[in-house]
Amino acid sequence: MSQLSLVFFTVLAQSAVGLFISLGLVQLLARPNEKAMTRAFMAVLVMLGLGAISSVTHLGQPFRMFNVMFGLEHFSALSLEIVGLSLFGGAAGAYVGMRMFNILPKLQNLVLLGGMAAGILFILLIAQVYTLKTVPTWNSGWTSFQFLMTAFVVGPIAAIALLRAQAKELGDHVVKLSTNGLAVTNMIALAISMTGYVGYLFWLGQVSVFGNPFEHLGYGQLLGMLRTGLMMFAVMALSISTLRGGKSPVCGIVSLVAVLAAEIAGRMFFYDIYMSASAGM
Repeated sequence: MSQLSLVFFTVLAQSAVGLFISLGLVQLLARPNEKAMTRAFMAVLVMLGLGAISSVTHLGQPFRMFNVMFGLEHFSALSLEIVGLSLFGGAAGAYVGMRMFNILPKLQNLVLLGGMAAGILFILLIAQVYTLKTVPTWNSGWTSFQFLMTAFVVGPIAAIALLRAQAKELGDHVVKLSTNGLAVTNMIALAISMTGYVGYLFWLGQVSVFGNPFEHLGYGQLLGMLRTGLMMFAVMALSISTLRGGKSPVCGIVSLVAVLAAEIAGRMFFYDIYMSASAGM
């Protein structure tokens, strides 16, 4: 696995988008405690920052990212990805700063909505980097689908974990209302993700390349089963606990770790099935 830094970048960045959107919906619909929610939104920046650091390490030398920026002149996919990162990171950072210092309260929701839209755009720009005609196993809409589903599966779980950890400040009513809604959303996202994953694996087996991807990746089935098992455990355990009135932050943290591990396993599979049309694996 030579692309581990990119595995962490894509998973953490997309998870940060999902967390921002999940917290944004809670903020817009439930009107929770301001200080507690500000701390929760700061977790988005931490997660995104860790992902960005991972991407810089992949370049070998941090200053090489400026060379990538020069590609904007030609609208290169990698350069546009950095623009997307800047837009989402800037919007999320601006929103957190506005909350912390109570700047322009009436415009905060507008910035929040803009950040949510920028997050979706950012994920699509990441997917565009990998949608290459020279890599048949990546060149499909399944790439965008998987990246988006990472956000919609991890985001609600991370939000539930953060809300549970601050239940005393937020209040039982707000936490119950918010986490129940997030749990239902998460189960729907799980159903869509798992159904799509089956379709993706079927499509992958039909790709016309040098050889069958599964034949070249001996541990591919193990990664697939690990991803599926961990994801179902994380989503179902936390969702059932939440809908039954559970408030344990430990359950939320364990579920978050499990779902992140699931996505990392799935992304390792994604990178390891890299296969050019001419050279095989």
